[in-house]
Amino acid sequence: MNPQRLDLSYSIVWQGRWHVGSGYQSAGADRHQRRWGGDGQPFVPGSQVKGVLRHQCERLAVALNLDTVDPHAGTEERGRRLTQHFQPLAKSSLLIDRLFGTRYQGECLFVTNALPLASDRCSETAIAARTAIDRVTGTVMERHLFTTELADGEIDLRGQIRARHPARALTQDDNDFFPYEYSLLVAGLLSLDTFGGDKSVGMGRCKMSIDPGSLRWNDRVVALPAALKSFEEPDWADMIGLLREDRT
Repeated sequence: MNPQRLDLSYSIVWQGRWHVGSGYQSAGADRHQRRWGGDGQPFVPGSQVKGVLRHQCERLAVALNLDTVDPHAGTEERGRRLTQHFQPLAKSSLLIDRLFGTRYQGECLFVTNALPLASDRCSETAIAARTAIDRVTGTVMERHLFTTELADGEIDLRGQIRARHPARALTQDDNDFFPYEYSLLVAGLLSLDTFGGDKSVGMGRCKMSIDPGSLRWNDRVVALPAALKSFEEPDWADMIGLLREDRT
């Protein structure tokens, strides 16, 4: 049984303007774009990338007939299920917990901020206006507009993902087989197609990619076809069997 490591560099290629909110407003805009450092470059925080990525991996897991548990105990039932699965990763039947980590064993997946390269930097933004909505009545506010600061869709962003798993934390610990959890991570990342606010009106559309040669598993470069090979039906059937066996 060996510790497992995965490293990759990802890129966000925008297909239009986008907005990741800072929580601030001014006379110039009701919602300002989040910016990085002194040069004010628009960016996507790594925590947001990780949150969206986890949600996407959960959706894929459900589509593959795998069980998932909401990490936030908002209801009594959620709290009960969280308590039920509060255990070492080696005993967990949840693929998502094994990949991302839990409060019991700590975080296993780390995502850096998605920032523009030095050659792509441009702090210019645009202001988009639309009809303001009264939050109380849910109706249009007459003679009012709601304005949002939008970042330039021509700027590509780049970041890194690191996975660090102790021995027996993943379904597979054999160095000859790419772990199912890492296959799910790669598939979830590549299937993301939006980030930020106003997605319902077409903002934040993007294409995710993994930079060539950057996908490294235990210091071994892995090609995308090999990383996704575990999605073949017999492999996933075997994986579901592994997760559902008695782990007490």
